[in-house]
This record gives sequence, structure tokens and C-alpha cells, in this order.
Amino acid sequence: MKKHLTKNCVLLLAVLIACSFFGTNSTPVSGQTTDQDKAMAFMENVLPIDLSKYTLTLLNDFTQGEEHFTNGREIHNLRYGLTSTNSGLQISFTFEHGAMSACNLYVLSGQVITNSQSNNLRQTATDILKRYQTQTHIDSSNLITMLNNADITKNSTTITENTKFTIKNMYYGPTYVTSFIWTNVINGADYTSIDLDFYDDGSFSLLDNRLVYTIGDTSINVSLEQAVDIAIENLGSYSYAMPDGSIVKDFEVNRDAIMVELVVAALDSAYELRPYYDIRMYLDEVYPGNVLGITAFVRADTGEVIAYSNMATGGTYNTDNINYSDAGSSFYNMLMVVVVVVVMVVVLAFGILFKKRYK
Repeated sequence: MKKHLTKNCVLLLAVLIACSFFGTNSTPVSGQTTDQDKAMAFMENVLPIDLSKYTLTLLNDFTQGEEHFTNGREIHNLRYGLTSTNSGLQISFTFEHGAMSACNLYVLSGQVITNSQSNNLRQTATDILKRYQTQTHIDSSNLITMLNNADITKNSTTITENTKFTIKNMYYGPTYVTSFIWTNVINGADYTSIDLDFYDDGSFSLLDNRLVYTIGDTSINVSLEQAVDIAIENLGSYSYAMPDGSIVKDFEVNRDAIMVELVVAALDSAYELRPYYDIRMYLDEVYPGNVLGITAFVRADTGEVIAYSNMATGGTYNTDNINYSDAGSSFYNMLMVVVVVVVMVVVLAFGILFKKRYK
């Protein structure tokens, strides 16, 4: 099960499931469909499991709220145990902003008792997408078409209109996993996505943030080169304090070692995505605190510097000294959450080396 949790750390919501098992229990509102109702409907109508063969037990029901987030976010987590004579499963769910964002099925013993008539991976994925679209009311026909036209045994990435389809086949320890990921791409940036992961031991995960987030203004008014210039020009305003009270400032950037990528985050509200640049600027020397670089986050619409943060040996961030504007405060809250689980694995990815421009 640990191997599958490692895989799911690629997504922020799945990371939060794995790293926190406490909070306040949710209280159902009379007359409304509860998250438990939605979880049951997903298990009954989407997963290829014969629930009639299992005894179902609710193991955990908890909500992460103010104790983790300061921007109004709440994440509701459910975990079920399914047992039969020869099979043991656990299924966890995450709900946020009124939608299911993740389902993870783990095989603890035996094999999944399935209600599916197909052993073909492509057909299984197609069937799940068809059944799932009746719950989300999001048309999956374009996703299925891309799946049917691909060689699922090979790693590949294809883009049709605004949808990027990625296939990954790899081992996580002794377990072989095939991932199908469909991402909404706008102006070169990855926005919402749905991810289906199939493990050779029968485990399965579905990650979907399409109903959690809305897509805000996608305008790219600042070029990649301009964003780097802005980050360097404003670096003089950034400093950080050492434990002895001394202030470290006046950084010199190695212009032959700058990496940048256009990515997205909820900049102005908890659930509206907008584009920004993640810029990794390596320094001319290692500064006190083993700081070898500075990361800058620059909005792609206005060119505003949202925050600076340290890159230290080991990849850790000095979050006590992040400079951020009021407009970027929700971004800061998001960054703080992700730092707790080590690094922004997906949202903050490494990008293009600016060697040619800055020689």
C-alpha cells in the first residue's frame, strides 16, 4: 500500500489524504446528498467491484479545515474497509468544494472480486469513464476516443485541441502501474485533469479536480523572458534572517542556471486557477543557511511578483521569510500547505534552462 501512496503524492489532494488522518467529523444536512452517499454511489455504479460479496465498514470520516487552511478550504476524507472470505480492500475518498476529487482502492489481501466481464485494460478504463460521466455530467467521449487511438503499452503524450493525453507505464517497487492522464491545456499551461491509475495487483486510483476548480483568466500578458527579468530586477527587495538575527540579502544570480515553467494555481481565490511562472534562480555561490538558489513566483497576467522563497540543499524551502503581496495571499496559503508535505511536486515543476539567453 505504501508504494501506491508514494505514487499518489504526485497530486496535491492525494498527498493531503496520505499525510493527515484527523479533523472534525462532517455533519450531514437533512435532504442533501452527503459525501457518504456520493462515495457509495461511486462504489456501486463506477468501480468494477461486486459489492454484494463484501462486508462494508466505514473506517474514517474526517474533515480538514481551519486547522490546515486559512483561505476557506475544507477537505472531507472517507475511508472504507471491504472484507470477504478471500479478499480484503480499502477504499479512500476525498471530497472538496462539493465534488469528489480522489478515490483510491488498495488491495490488502487476495484479489478484487469484480463485476466486470472484461480483463482488457483499455476496455476497463473505457467502462469506468462511461459510468463516471453519468455522475459528473462531464462528457468523456473525447477522452475515450484518445484512449482508443493510443498504444497503451507505450509511454506517450499527445495533444488534441485543448486536451493533453499522457500514458505512463512503470514500476513502483515490485508493482507495475499504468496511468492514463487527460489534462486541460490552455495557452501552454496545464489546468484541470483526470487521472486513472491501474496497478497490476488490482489496486486503482482516480484523481479528478475538474469539478473542484474553475478556470479564471487564462491571459498570458507577460512572456517567459519578461517574467525572468522581473524576478531578477526585484530580487533586491528580498532578504531572509538567520537564527542569530543576521540578515542575508544582495543575491547574485547565475544567469546560466535559471529554470522556469508556466504553471497554474489558485492565486486570487481558493478554487479559481490562473497562470503564473515558477522561476528557479540558482545563485553564484552558496549563501548562509545552505541557500543555493531563490525561487520566484510571477503572475503571467500582470507580472506581479507573488513571492520569493529559498532553495536550500536538500530541496527545502525557508518559508519563514517568504515575501508576498496581499494579492497573492491565497497563493501563500497554498504554498505553506504543500511545503508541509515536502515540495510542490506537480504545481511547481522544473522547466526550460535559460542558458542560451543569458550567456
